[in-house]
Amino acid sequence: MSEFGNPRTDVRTELVAAGWREDSRGRLAAADGTVWAEINDLRDSGLDGPGGSWSVHFDSDVPAGVIVAACLAAAGQEATR
Repeated sequence: MSEFGNPRTDVRTELVAAGWREDSRGRLAAADGTVWAEINDLRDSGLDGPGGSWSVHFDSDVPAGVIVAACLAAAGQEATR
């Protein structure tokens, strides 16, 4: 679980349901190595491509649905709804 006091549980719940797994550092990773993580206690987060090949920052006011859709698309997964 996140180390931050106000975690993005809205995003975490959706990604875990899509098969993403939490690593020892609290990041969620897709099977292909794409990683999403909270980056501060303000609810900002980031999405990194496999091996850190690219990176996207999401400010805290970005809706969970947008973040989840971006994460799933980056990992080559289809949204279930």
